[in-house]
Amino acid sequence: MGTGEFRRRYERRNYNTDVIFSLQGKAFAGTLKDISMGGAFVMTLSVNQVYKGDVITISIPFTNGKKNIKRRARVLWTNGEGFAVEFF
Repeated sequence: MGTGEFRRRYERRNYNTDVIFSLQGKAFAGTLKDISMGGAFVMTLSVNQVYKGDVITISIPFTNGKKNIKRRARVLWTNGEGFAVEFF
């Protein structure tokens, strides 16, 4: 695969919204940087608490801010700023 040939299965959209995610009964704060139908990237100061393969529950506010949707997701990878998840 050459440069530019890689395509995500779902288009990602910038979101930049504060979220709460839970892992093993503990709640953490983060910022949902982008989201797609298949996954998302969460920036968090608690990134050192999250590991590849962990299953989290994330509470995502609708854009109007009046309701949230809860989704379960598996952590695909982490970096110094946050982590990427795949919804299931």
